Amino acid sequence: MIKVSTVRFGAIEVNEEDVIELPHGLIGFPELKKFILLDHDKESPFKWFQSLDDGAIAFVIINPLLFKPDYFVEVTEAEVSDLELKDEKDAVVSVIITIPSDPNNMTANLKAPLIFNLNNRLGKQIILNNGEFTTRHNVMEEMKKHSSVSEAQKVQEVVETAKNVNRKQAKGKPATSI
Repeated sequence: MIKVSTVRFGAIEVNEEDVIELPHGLIGFPELKKFILLDHDKESPFKWFQSLDDGAIAFVIINPLLFKPDYFVEVTEAEVSDLELKDEKDAVVSVIITIPSDPNNMTANLKAPLIFNLNNRLGKQIILNNGEFTTRHNVMEEMKKHSSVSEAQKVQEVVETAKNVNRKQAKGKPATSI
């Protein structure tokens, strides 16, 4: 077990086999190489990507397909070779979310997704060449584009969940985003 002191979650104990290693770090944070995924809560689509190298840094991440079902990540074999993926089904894609005081304005960095191989716990942030994706893609606008009237309640639930994430951020330092 690894003991880590964090700003948002206090002291936590982490199983070594749950640690995700990013050998190249994150863009803007090359020194941060070890992370753990923490649930915001069981029903939330959001996860916390907590740095084990710096307890003050945690990112909010989400599966981009939950709000942009047509999102795709096109990478070369060379870009992901260090993840040692044997099958593309082993790859998990997440994006970093920025949640401002008004969660209706939350954005996702679709330009630089995180790709994980959860079999060996390796990860990498990739910069996509697709000009359609930005670092500040509005999540709520995207959800509204892809939602039917019956799904409008789901959109509202995501806003409420984001407000709860925002409250948790307020307890610590402001969320860091790329």
